[in-house]
Amino acid sequence: MLCVAGAVMAASLKGTKPEMALAVALATGAAAAGMMLPGIRETAEAVQSLSKGGGGESAKVMLKAAGVSLLSEYSAQLCRDAGESSLAGRAEMAGRVAVAALAVPMVGRLVEGIKGLLSLCSF
Repeated sequence: MLCVAGAVMAASLKGTKPEMALAVALATGAAAAGMMLPGIRETAEAVQSLSKGGGGESAKVMLKAAGVSLLSEYSAQLCRDAGESSLAGRAEMAGRVAVAALAVPMVGRLVEGIKGLLSLCSF
């Protein structure tokens, strides 16, 4: 409801005071992000408890990837709100590259595991 109210206020201001419309949109987005922090904290704690159960490194990578994804999406939306769609695309691309970089060690371990299994099989 906060975002809908902010969008209505920003839309009503856009014609007369576009700079105020942008400020309202940015402030609303910041407030909404602040309201999400408890949920994000709970999710991080749940992943940490799962990581203690055995999949520690994978859980850490997944948590980092989720954080990077959220931040890059939020950054892209802020850029779009400011009318900078090309910068929004760059923020999204940076997020994708960062997530791919996080996945490289896991993919390497997966390939090594598959190689090990294949060496056990006799074809």
